[in-house]
Amino acid sequence: MHAVGTLRRVLGDFAYRVTCVADHNQHMVEKATYGITALRYAGAQLVEAMMGLIDIAQTNWDMRPTPTRLTEVVDRLVEGDTIISLFPDERGGLAPGPEVKVDVLPEGTETLALAEEEPGRSLRDLPRF
Repeated sequence: MHAVGTLRRVLGDFAYRVTCVADHNQHMVEKATYGITALRYAGAQLVEAMMGLIDIAQTNWDMRPTPTRLTEVVDRLVEGDTIISLFPDERGGLAPGPEVKVDVLPEGTETLALAEEEPGRSLRDLPRF
C-alpha cells in the first residue's frame, strides 16, 4: 500500500487510478442556434425581437420564442451564437431565412441586419408584435 499525504491507501492502486474525464458536457461545445420570428419597433428603431432557441436539426423549438431586448440579441451574436430569420410560409409554418448579423447605424447605434437580403426576405418583412 502507498501513502497519500498522511493517509494510507486502503483499497489498493486500482481504486485510486486516474481516469480521463471530460471537463464539460460535449453537447455544450456547439454554439446555439436561435430563430427570430417577429420584431418590435419604437418609431423607426428596432427594440425587441421574438426569439427562441432552435434544436440542432432545426425542426423544433428547444425554447419557444419570447420577446427579447435588442441588447440581448446582440450579445448572443457577439458570443458567437447563430441567429436566423424565420419567415411565415404558405402552409402556416416558418421557413428559415438568412442569418442575422449586427449592424451599426451612422450615429453608432447597434441594430440588426440580414447577412443576405432577398426580395420579400428583409427584416422589414418579418411580422411585428
